[in-house]
Amino acid sequence: MKIKSIGLLLLFVLISKNTFGQQEITWQNVVEIYAKEFRLTEKNPTSVLNANTLSLKDVANKKITIKGYFLDLDPNGEWYILSKNPFATCFFCGKAGPETVLELLGFKNEKKKFKSDDLVEVTGVFNTIYTPEGKVSFVLEQASLKLINN
Repeated sequence: MKIKSIGLLLLFVLISKNTFGQQEITWQNVVEIYAKEFRLTEKNPTSVLNANTLSLKDVANKKITIKGYFLDLDPNGEWYILSKNPFATCFFCGKAGPETVLELLGFKNEKKKFKSDDLVEVTGVFNTIYTPEGKVSFVLEQASLKLINN
């Protein structure tokens, strides 16, 4: 009887963790997803990725957690980005590619709690936006941020 109870408890913990938890990813995962889904073509078969590389299907519309630099790009407080790099070396300064930023859609920086270049941990729903020009960007919806003390 005890074994069944312990087995059921373990099963419940495993199911609840997979159902309600978020997946933690790294910037290397984001870079690899971008390369795999949007940069590799049949004309470039020499590009080889790690066999364990996540795909867009693994993270699309799923809650993820990632660490990075908070960037406030709008003086009116309407446009926020999570970046792999601090502002001085971010995508917008020409020092990195679009795979190194995630737009924080709908995020409100109430009371200016976060400032540019703050190191933060963000949890949100990972998604992709396609522009009419055929460009792609990654976004986090329903984002919540937590300041990381350096």
